[in-house]
Amino acid sequence: MQKLLLSLLFLNFYLVSEAQIKEKKPFFIGNIGTTFGINQQFKLGEDGNGPFITPKSILLRAEVGYQFDQRWSGSVSMGYDHHFKYAINSIPYFGTLRYNFIAKSSSAYFVDASFGRMWRPSESFSSGNYYKVGLGLMSFSSSRWNGLIRIDFHRKKIAEFRNGNLDSISLGIGFSFF
Repeated sequence: MQKLLLSLLFLNFYLVSEAQIKEKKPFFIGNIGTTFGINQQFKLGEDGNGPFITPKSILLRAEVGYQFDQRWSGSVSMGYDHHFKYAINSIPYFGTLRYNFIAKSSSAYFVDASFGRMWRPSESFSSGNYYKVGLGLMSFSSSRWNGLIRIDFHRKKIAEFRNGNLDSISLGIGFSFF
């Protein structure tokens, strides 16, 4: 009886440890976003001057991270940003800490914060610090692919830019692969 009890105890520890390991997993996220602005040439009631709201940038991101538990994850990211109006290119690379403040079986609402630098491979790219704070929704599916919608505030510290900062708010969509 004592051997059976000891065996069941070890089996229980094994199953609990396996369940915890399955919750901890690496992930990959791909994301595309844009910032929007008002079209300065738009005039109400006139044709041919374009839409009132226009995209002002394109933001591409690739992220590799690790889900520590149901709430917390950390990742490293690299991206490409192009701001049309200012002809500014940047390649930010940064670390992110994400917290799922609502975690359900079908979705997670999260807030994240990022800090990093901008890489300057040539003179046509800006260098400086990069900061980001975001809010988003990740929708889980039965497969390993999941949808993602997010809104982010970005700050790029660019020395030669007016006031030293390029601030923007972006809307992004993407996917995650667990």
